[in-house]
Amino acid sequence: MEKVTELIKNAKKAVILPHISADADALASCQAMKCVLLGFGIDAVIIAEEAVEARLGFISDGIEVYDGEAGEPDTCIVLDCGDIERTGKRAEIAEKAKTVINIDHHKTNTRFGDACFVVDTASATGEILYSLFKTMGVEITRDIAKYLYTAICSDTGCFAYSNVSPDTFISASELIKYDINHAEIARLLFDCVDMDEEFLKAELTKNIKSYCDGKVRTVVMTEEFAKRFGLNTDEVDGLVDMPRRIRGTEIAAALKEVNGKIRVSLRSNGDADVSKVALKFDGGGHIKAAGCSIYDDIETAEKLIVSACGEVL
Repeated sequence: MEKVTELIKNAKKAVILPHISADADALASCQAMKCVLLGFGIDAVIIAEEAVEARLGFISDGIEVYDGEAGEPDTCIVLDCGDIERTGKRAEIAEKAKTVINIDHHKTNTRFGDACFVVDTASATGEILYSLFKTMGVEITRDIAKYLYTAICSDTGCFAYSNVSPDTFISASELIKYDINHAEIARLLFDCVDMDEEFLKAELTKNIKSYCDGKVRTVVMTEEFAKRFGLNTDEVDGLVDMPRRIRGTEIAAALKEVNGKIRVSLRSNGDADVSKVALKFDGGGHIKAAGCSIYDDIETAEKLIVSACGEVL
């Protein structure tokens, strides 16, 4: 932690990178880090691989989409990313930077960079940052608290997942004291969808499949299916929760076509380690939650995922 703290404070121009297909933990953590850097008088920008999902618009202010240019930063801070390859084309930003800092909570983190602060027992990268900021003597503002709480709330399923620890609750309770609207954050993360998306999920429920005596369940969404409801597949989130909630499910998998690839989300309700499944396809994550991308047709991808899930049961 000391080396990470020193390198952050010595930065003059920093680029902050979330992983590809950035989720709320990644984006909100980046926003919190940007607030801190600007508070130190450090020039800082967040650069994403692609446009932020519409549902996460409330934490997308000022985030740039990579266009091949990033200036000449001396420091690259990579957040919530288990492998530098998970930054996509932006890996070239890290290659050119003098210093690369890796802060993450994924079990599968490869410990890349000049300095790492990886705590795989933390519920979210936001939880790690809160601990780091306190150690650095950062004055926590309302905005920083809002972003950190959003990160933690998101990756814990509003504190419902097994990755929640006593430290998680302590961090959350301290952040709430900064007069953030925690109820609104939870609503925006979990209870705010368009009517078309609700209709899509209702219809998609009929397509849930069971394998391995009901221990593995999948749901698959093609781009053609999403278009029937006036949506793009990358606009639909939370698919993996549909099979996950069914009694008897030990591993749930959601597969959806997105821009020529199959994006896979994995969840474990039991002892199965789904990060091992994701690693087979160059993905990563945690024991209970992981993801990967497969460059094949969706039927083949489903067969590959089901087979890999069967191996870890």
